[in-house]
Amino acid sequence: MEPLTVFSRQVEKNRLIQTDFGKDLSILNLELKVGHESTDLSTLENQSIANLLEDKLSQCIRHLENLHTRVADTSSKVLVTGDLNSGKSTFVNALLKRELLPADQQPCTSMFCEVLDSTLNDGLEQVHAIPDVQKYNRLDPATYHIVEMRHLYKVITDQFDLYKMLKIYASDARSTQESLLHNGVVDIALIDSPGLNTDSVKTTAVFARQEEIDVVVFVVSAENHFTLSGKEFLWNAANEKTHIFIVVNRFDSIRDKDRCKRLILEQIRQLSPSTYADADDLVHFVSAGNVDLEPGSRKLDAPDFARLEERLRAFVLGNRTKSKLSPAKHYLVKLLTDINVLSQANKQMAGQEYEEATEALQKDLPAYEHLLRVRDRLLNQVEKVAESTVSTIQKNTIARLNTAVEHVEAAIQGIEYPGIFLVWQYAQDIADSMSQSLLKEVRQAEQIARQDTSLCVDRIHDMGTEHLGNYPRVADVENMLVKNNSRRVEVTVEATDFFDLVFDEKLSGAALSLGAAAMVGGRMLGFKDAVSSIWSVSNMVGAQNIRRLVVPVVSIAGIGLAAYVVSDMRSAVERKLVKKFQIAARETSHVEAHGQRISRESRKVLRMEGWEIHTRLQKAIENKEQKRSEMEIMAHDSQETLTYFNSLLEKSVLLLDNVNAVQIEANGIQSKEIEEKAC
Repeated sequence: MEPLTVFSRQVEKNRLIQTDFGKDLSILNLELKVGHESTDLSTLENQSIANLLEDKLSQCIRHLENLHTRVADTSSKVLVTGDLNSGKSTFVNALLKRELLPADQQPCTSMFCEVLDSTLNDGLEQVHAIPDVQKYNRLDPATYHIVEMRHLYKVITDQFDLYKMLKIYASDARSTQESLLHNGVVDIALIDSPGLNTDSVKTTAVFARQEEIDVVVFVVSAENHFTLSGKEFLWNAANEKTHIFIVVNRFDSIRDKDRCKRLILEQIRQLSPSTYADADDLVHFVSAGNVDLEPGSRKLDAPDFARLEERLRAFVLGNRTKSKLSPAKHYLVKLLTDINVLSQANKQMAGQEYEEATEALQKDLPAYEHLLRVRDRLLNQVEKVAESTVSTIQKNTIARLNTAVEHVEAAIQGIEYPGIFLVWQYAQDIADSMSQSLLKEVRQAEQIARQDTSLCVDRIHDMGTEHLGNYPRVADVENMLVKNNSRRVEVTVEATDFFDLVFDEKLSGAALSLGAAAMVGGRMLGFKDAVSSIWSVSNMVGAQNIRRLVVPVVSIAGIGLAAYVVSDMRSAVERKLVKKFQIAARETSHVEAHGQRISRESRKVLRMEGWEIHTRLQKAIENKEQKRSEMEIMAHDSQETLTYFNSLLEKSVLLLDNVNAVQIEANGIQSKEIEEKAC
């Protein structure tokens, strides 16, 4: 039974079982019922179907273990079952020729009652009421309660909830040629069961119990024929037992007996074809209630019932191969045939899946390799385009702002000079105007950077959509550089900014002319003559007169100087502040800082779009790798499954041939040989 266990695990692992070939299965056919309605298994998921099959295989394993035990057991168990109130207990009493089991017009058997020969209980007639069948041991009184025969009716009808089973050890005074229990060949147990349609729990128990039974005697009422519960039981039993002993009871109450026989035999033909084929030996129309049960009575039974006893005795004792070994072979043949069908189907499915997976992997490989190459090449191109744009933006920004700083004096051309008394305010206006002018140039540079960045984003996006298909832009150029920048060039107006002793062109020219004339004249006259001349003049004028002339000359010179300073103050402040502004811009690296800031913001936006391409490419590659991994796993599992089911198919075919080769009708067959085949 080890191969069947491995088969169960393989089904659980690979879950390849489908329902398309379910109609070809007997033992392993899956049927899901809700009430009496069947549900289409094709609506279930493969995992659910595999779980159902695994449960079915577990049942098969347990049943094979029961078969192993039953074949090795030298005794025979006969289950008397049938629909509710069909006369099962009456029939058992008729076989025993004594009123042992309680029988009534109302249903009274509510638990399993197993009748055995008292010789198996040291010759004592006893009733053992068993709470737990698994723990029952005849030699251990703690595992059962002894019930007196006269209280049997009360226990069966009123105390069925206390006990699971009754074992009734009964004596039979008849000879071994007449008795079924005391037959001198094998030990026989007659098991009377509750009616199939008593309730769902008891019906299920009867279905399960039949697996432990060697012979099933199905009692059906001639008045009611087969009910739905009876049909389901016979269908289930037919999976294992080719032959079922059928007793049509209360036949004497039927008026049109021929019609009754014809209808019942037609039902049997549909439910158990093998039983129908041996209907003369296995199907009997009797009235068990007419059998004389008086102790010591020598009244002969009706011919129909006498023939039933003869055939049942022959079926249980003379043809033990049919009652015990044939069901084992029948079940094994059907089970192995089902395994062959499932193995062949799963082998084909696994082979198909393996071919599909390997073919899909081969077809997908070029696309996967192309995607890897695209990722490396495209990301490199995106990086180059982005860095080129950022470098250009930084270079152009610095050039633009440097030009603005160099020509900052143009910013003060439109400022009106308010006069000498408001010259300080004029100086403040010049400083502010230059700062605002440079700030305006910064804003212009930012706007140009936005435009260049937007064009680059469009280019990068087009590069991405070329390989990834359409997707929305993620970079937000409009919000680039919106943060208020407080970086400005500020100059402070000081008092020294109003004075700049730089002569204009006319004044400078006159001074140079006088200087030149003095130099030439000095050379022509000689230095000594010049000094002598000055000394002579000083002597002529006199020292006192010279002192009188100094004050007016100095005053006139001061007035001229002051007039010059006042007239040149506007130009001086403009020159001084422009120089200070240009120096401040250079010393604070103002232009370079703005160039770096604007290029950095542009790089952030471009990297965002580039990162989107990287993310989408990576996701596409990961999805591709995941699908390839799934296909590789499918190919590996399919190949493993193919190998397993191919091996299983070979083994099951060989085992099925061996089982079919076993001749059940041979007299020399040993139970151990069947046991080995079953394993």
